[in-house]
Amino acid sequence: MHKDFWKEQASKWKLCFLAPMDWYWDSAYRQTMRRIAPHVFLVSEFYSSDWLVHSKFLADAVLPHEIIEDPLVIQIFGKAPEMFAKAAEIISKEKYNIAWIDVNMWCPAKKVVRSGHGSSLMINECTAFEIIKSLDEATHLPITVKTRLSFDGWQDLIKFWQWLQNAWARLLTIHWRTAKQAYTWVANHEPIYELQKNVEVPVIMNGDIMNFKMWMEKVKNLAGFMIGRWSFGNPWCFLSDMHNPNNIDNPEEREKYSHLNPNNFVDWIYYPTLKEMLDIMDFHAKALVDTKWEKKWSLEIRKHLVQYLKHFPWVKVYRKRLVTTESYENSKNIILEIRETFKDFLERRPGLWEITKEDLSIE
Repeated sequence: MHKDFWKEQASKWKLCFLAPMDWYWDSAYRQTMRRIAPHVFLVSEFYSSDWLVHSKFLADAVLPHEIIEDPLVIQIFGKAPEMFAKAAEIISKEKYNIAWIDVNMWCPAKKVVRSGHGSSLMINECTAFEIIKSLDEATHLPITVKTRLSFDGWQDLIKFWQWLQNAWARLLTIHWRTAKQAYTWVANHEPIYELQKNVEVPVIMNGDIMNFKMWMEKVKNLAGFMIGRWSFGNPWCFLSDMHNPNNIDNPEEREKYSHLNPNNFVDWIYYPTLKEMLDIMDFHAKALVDTKWEKKWSLEIRKHLVQYLKHFPWVKVYRKRLVTTESYENSKNIILEIRETFKDFLERRPGLWEITKEDLSIE
């Protein structure tokens, strides 16, 4: 992928990204997301540049992926420019087929900041600059950066990013809070709009965007948006009326979204039926089995299954079993049981409260 890819993409349409979330957005979840929303660009969990350099096992474990995930971005963190360069050489190997590299300058976790990684790079501008410069020199892949408004409210975001732009960063994602605010406070997007006016690269918004409709209300001059936590249990959040098969003229493009029911688009938001939720739960669970060993799989899927059913009024009946499942067969049997018990309600949409507790007399 050539280094001006993002500028070209942003000139055609608004960009949608799945935000990186460690321990959540693994290959199985990324496959699930792409199955529902083919237009979403996928970002990996974040990996240490040092670990990738020193552990061939880690590189061979996290960089290979399924074709459905392409084009895939790998996000890395660290503090040593030379280690970033060495990691980039590994990530750039043809056998891994990675599309681009993203640098984590946004993570506010105390242990990350104390060690000089993540958002602490916003107060170590020279190091941040050298990291991007060394990456650009080490790889043919585009380099992008995810950061925050500032570290503690006193840094000049525009100046900081003009520096990184000069070091050949090709796209910027901004989480609208400072590192000190972490995940609290009310959104203030104005500095992000101002930033886009002062840099030449595309700027992406991240933070408290719940769905495509909400983002459309906030987009203004930005190139796109990124959703992380709000996609948990709701990978349909990236869909809008523009993805309704009835509204797509291009036959090839329309085929990508043929799995969606046009009637489930309500006020620019897609509300999946109970059947769609159960189908995706099963797909996600099977994808985890295929990518991770059984014990690891059981721990990973537990946190996802209940979230898919969070608007399903009978989720409490199945909660304990879903969060203690130990095998794919066990999870599959629970899903089959829900299908059978609610066979008359499979085409109803829990997100629109079309299934109520009164529908069945289950205690």
